[in-house]
Amino acid sequence: MRNTDPAIGWFTLSESDRASAARYLDMLSTMDTRDELGFGAMHFAYADRFFPGTSVQHARLRYVFFVAWTYEELRQATAGQPFPFEMMKGIEERYSRRLMQTVPVLQNSGISGWMKYRDNQLPVVPASRIYWSSLRSWRLLNPVHERHDPPSQRDLHRSWPRLVRYEDGGDSARASSAILFDGLPAAPPDWRQKRGRLPFELTHDEAAYIRHRWRSVRAIDGEAPLLSKLVEAGITPMSLWSDKIQKVATPRERSALSYARGAASLACIARAAYSALVEQRRNRDLDRSDRVHFDALPELIDAHRSQVLELNVEGLTRDASLDTGLYLFLKRIQSWVSHKDTLADIEPAIVRHEQDLKDDRAYLSNETRRADWSKGIAEPLDYRWSTVRGLISEVLEAA
Repeated sequence: MRNTDPAIGWFTLSESDRASAARYLDMLSTMDTRDELGFGAMHFAYADRFFPGTSVQHARLRYVFFVAWTYEELRQATAGQPFPFEMMKGIEERYSRRLMQTVPVLQNSGISGWMKYRDNQLPVVPASRIYWSSLRSWRLLNPVHERHDPPSQRDLHRSWPRLVRYEDGGDSARASSAILFDGLPAAPPDWRQKRGRLPFELTHDEAAYIRHRWRSVRAIDGEAPLLSKLVEAGITPMSLWSDKIQKVATPRERSALSYARGAASLACIARAAYSALVEQRRNRDLDRSDRVHFDALPELIDAHRSQVLELNVEGLTRDASLDTGLYLFLKRIQSWVSHKDTLADIEPAIVRHEQDLKDDRAYLSNETRRADWSKGIAEPLDYRWSTVRGLISEVLEAA
């Protein structure tokens, strides 16, 4: 007889797997494109180093307090019981609808999930999940159950029944709940109301708390991260490569900024060439004559050539812990830019690199996928600077 044992099993993702998945989703939003050429590794290496705990999905900084106050409300009501998912959804909807009543225009308001709430639905990704990285990285959230690091959201939910401990035993035991947040500014007096103005602007105490948390984060060199130095210096220049940022950065950070800038330019040129190649093949597929990306390529090469040629790819590879495949591809792009070769000269290398990363999902190799391909003009990596600049500005305005 054939084996009739069930063929269905269970698997769980490790914390590192979940983190990798989160970084991948972040990457999709960050770059306004799929990461066909594997540049997400460089993006995260420097974005997480300069600005830990941030994400391009972050819109308004006060959300970290909304999430923390939500969990404080849940802890006070249900610690020691199974985690109250429905109650959490209700609190998130409550404060989201109050925010929607406060802002004059919903579009680009920064309210997470407003389109879903407007249609009386729940967002697929709630604000608590989006901002959890901040609660952990900035250590707003305490470790629980003898852990050394703050828990993931999933782990905290699992451990919710064990947040309450009984000190004396027996029927007269005294219960005490774990403290999730130390020194957290108090929620507004009307926090639990269903209606009324709920502003996005930080209070002075909330801004001071965030500054303190940012100073407590340790960077590679043991100092506070660049994120903290910038808010303490009170600077938010338009460009991450500004001289103002160079002046407050440590020597190690200035070195990393140099690598990051070269990597950003190299990624821009490689993506521009890639887009031109996909455009050409799509033209052949559909008998079209589009030249948007092909015409943009020479200008982008001219704008970023000097940064690319000055980049020490070996040093970048060590600094950002890149793999061999990406290192070789970066070297090939740099050589192509240096020799001013034609687009056809770099085509085999780009085709091969995308194929290695995406297999049958590669646009250059898959005519069916190319039919729906659409992309804006390539831009350099920005390492979340536009988002982070807004977060820093919110703290400075409140201060």
